[in-house]
Amino acid sequence: MKDLIIGGATNYDWSILKYWVNSINKSGFEGDKVLILMNCDKDTVKKVNDAGFQVVGFQQDAEGNLVYPSTGRPPHVERFLHIYNFLHQKDYRYVITTDVKDVIFQKNPVDFIEKYLPSNKNLIFASESMKYKDEPWGNQNLLETFGHMIYDRFKNNEIYNVGVLAGRGYAMRDLILNIFVATQGKPIPICDQSTFNFLISMSPYKETSVYLKSEDGWAAQLGTTGDPSKIDNFRPHLLEPEPIMDKGTITTSAKEPFTIVHQYDRVPYWRHVIEAKYG
Repeated sequence: MKDLIIGGATNYDWSILKYWVNSINKSGFEGDKVLILMNCDKDTVKKVNDAGFQVVGFQQDAEGNLVYPSTGRPPHVERFLHIYNFLHQKDYRYVITTDVKDVIFQKNPVDFIEKYLPSNKNLIFASESMKYKDEPWGNQNLLETFGHMIYDRFKNNEIYNVGVLAGRGYAMRDLILNIFVATQGKPIPICDQSTFNFLISMSPYKETSVYLKSEDGWAAQLGTTGDPSKIDNFRPHLLEPEPIMDKGTITTSAKEPFTIVHQYDRVPYWRHVIEAKYG
């Protein structure tokens, strides 16, 4: 059974998508590679195809560009519905889905999953190394999504990032659908992070998932652990050491290279190095 990396994006051209695409190709990943593009120019679509990725689109305009009518949902919420529809059509051994705009792969994710996902677990999640109550955006997002009663119960929880998800194919398919459905009808439109964290804080996810720290080397979440505009305020609240750059590679404090680096664009110098490497 094959493995899959899948992402979804809208209104991005090759200048943005190429880092995600090129890093996957350089990682040694050998499974299926799929990019769902809701709005995208035809030249970018060709470049993504030429890089060995299957493009999933919806409609074309008269010039051949991919177009998708707005549903009123934020694109990063909408993507979960389309990823689920794709996963519903084919079985995979492992599925990895990440944000596209600000994610690169430094190593083959399957190598990590094979080593760190036990036979009795289905999913792996990546910590942001902070608790909700200590991270202003997440704290407010949790409150606005659920109101005070739920917020008071969950504000001390460690935050896990919805932009980097991986696990067994059938479990990822169902998780993706659960995230999408859980976002619907909420008082705010951008609530994928809060609803995801709400879901995985309870059974059955608690018994069937692996909750990884940054220091495990799976995924660096630089929005909380590396952003120079925030790190001085966040540092007293971090639950573990900060990532570092070692000879052009983003690593744990013990110099173990991360498999995935998320939100690298928050750190200007690191962004320059990464874009030079994967552009």
